Amino acid sequence: MFDSAEPGRLLRNLGIYTVAVLAAIAGAIGLIDVIDLPVVLAGSLLVLGLAAVLAVHEYLGGPF
Repeated sequence: MFDSAEPGRLLRNLGIYTVAVLAAIAGAIGLIDVIDLPVVLAGSLLVLGLAAVLAVHEYLGGPF
């Protein structure tokens, strides 16, 4: 699996995926009031994070 992947593409996809998942997690825990984030910001982070994860899977060929 890793032999056929280009290292640059792999690092780019994993970087985008990592940031997107962290944004989605921050949005989710912001919505349940574990951290102090406004609801609009938390909802936006959740939606944008999930959209970026979907984009990595659909348009960039997945994280690996």
